[in-house]
Amino acid sequence: MSPTKTPLSSKDQICETALIAFGQYGYDGASVSKIAADAGVSQPNVHYHFKSKRALWEASMLYLGQSIEQDVAAQRKLYGWLTPLDKLKASCLVLIEDAARRPVLGQVILSEGQSGGERLDWLLRNVLSAMYYELAETIESCLQDKLIQPFAPHQLLMFLIGAAVTQFYVSPLVSAVVGEDPRTPDNGALFKDMYLEILLDGIILKKETP
Repeated sequence: MSPTKTPLSSKDQICETALIAFGQYGYDGASVSKIAADAGVSQPNVHYHFKSKRALWEASMLYLGQSIEQDVAAQRKLYGWLTPLDKLKASCLVLIEDAARRPVLGQVILSEGQSGGERLDWLLRNVLSAMYYELAETIESCLQDKLIQPFAPHQLLMFLIGAAVTQFYVSPLVSAVVGEDPRTPDNGALFKDMYLEILLDGIILKKETP
């Protein structure tokens, strides 16, 4: 018997609903009145907790950030036992799992990443920094130890992230083109195997045999 899920507070329910709306429609397209209706609360109740649309957006992004931080904290416990190269592999696999499990994360990143500006800066500082910067540090460690090809660190970072998450962030397009949902467990497992073999093995420096 599965454990009973703790009901969300009114504030958390609003944040969760707002996160979905901001992901689907972007900041400008998301309506506070629709968020209230979808959350099952009155619009004054939303304004009681959040004084502005921007405050609601920030709260919903921080709500997303809490779940990301939980994953990063779990990674840190594991990383103490891993070599830099194994840490790089594990980090990339977690990116893939997160992208498949949280499509709203990709929607938010695509929306804010395309428009740029102050909201994107805020998002990077307050929500995405742990996910991106820890991977960047791992790449730097692998470069310093001469474990991977000496490409530009920032290009390696964006290449590995983009390859890991893009098909999950545009899963409706992938499903329409190939008739397969990339987020299913079987497709996710196949993709992780392909990612490790093609991408990561491709940038790992092979030791010369004597």
